[in-house]
Amino acid sequence: AALFLKLPERLLPPATAPLNVQVKGLLFFIVLYALIQLPLDFLGGYFLPQRYRRQHPPFYHFLVSLLRGVGVHSILLLLIALSLLGAARVGGIVGVVLAGTLLVIVLLRGSITLATAIARLELTPSTPELQDDLAASTVPAYMSESDDEGFTGSIVGLFRPRIQLLPMRWRDVLDTDAFHIAVQRRQMAITTGSWWRGRLLAVIFTVAGIILATTIVGGNQLGSAQGIVNFSLIFTLWSFLGLLTLPTPSRRGVAEVDHALLEAGCDRNILERTITDLDNLQDRERERPPLIETIFHPVPSVQARLHGPYATGMKGTWNAARTTVAVSPAGLGLLGRAVHCNCGRPALWVFLPID
Repeated sequence: AALFLKLPERLLPPATAPLNVQVKGLLFFIVLYALIQLPLDFLGGYFLPQRYRRQHPPFYHFLVSLLRGVGVHSILLLLIALSLLGAARVGGIVGVVLAGTLLVIVLLRGSITLATAIARLELTPSTPELQDDLAASTVPAYMSESDDEGFTGSIVGLFRPRIQLLPMRWRDVLDTDAFHIAVQRRQMAITTGSWWRGRLLAVIFTVAGIILATTIVGGNQLGSAQGIVNFSLIFTLWSFLGLLTLPTPSRRGVAEVDHALLEAGCDRNILERTITDLDNLQDRERERPPLIETIFHPVPSVQARLHGPYATGMKGTWNAARTTVAVSPAGLGLLGRAVHCNCGRPALWVFLPID
């Protein structure tokens, strides 16, 4: 709507305005976005969990954590906006594309630092009982403690996994066998190559969106607040397209990992119990209408996974969809903390929930 109504041209300084005025225009845009997003944050992070009796903090703690998250996220977006503005003034379209690509790399490499700045996240080295599970892995594991029950950890790295983050909460909700299966699934995502393919797809999709947005805006406009905001809005539309298209290859990645785990000798009953117990920390949607799942959900429902995994003959791209959301700030995307699984939940803005 903002693009259709040409709001950037109406609300922001013209391209001929001095640099300090352009910076103020970008600051205005970031603050306006935070204010528009705030009611959705309250709805998704507090009121809906309270309404449906899901785990949520007391209102005061929620407010403090939300303000911390919004503050850090807003500073991040402002720094990215200024970086893109500077790159546009120096190198035009090529400068913005190069800067955006570099920002994708920085966001992936610095994800732990960013996550701990946005929300409380404590890391401790893996405990001795995990060593047998990790014996065949060259990727060190850390137990990570978050206030949000939906936190699922991650496999951190650009194209080469550097660290596995495993939620401390899993040790409380899973029995010993199920916890070991959950750990082995993460390793299987690496050994099958599905994690690497997911990373590659996420980076390619994001950089393609940056190239598209810069081309549409044009080099003459990118050096202004109007141009950067138009770039942001176009890239956000591209990100929305990713929300509709990337869940399918991501679901294939989940099925690929499940199938590989069973092929390696995993007990199906234990895997099914693990899937069900971990779903209790997420949407608790045991089944979904096929169309809804196809379009919006990168992790298949419990029933879809229990009746599979289905071998489609196509390689999967594990966690591609939500990795794309996580790195969308590189293109000033506005959906990074506005999707259904992390809206109003700062602990999930960098590491979105995965299987």
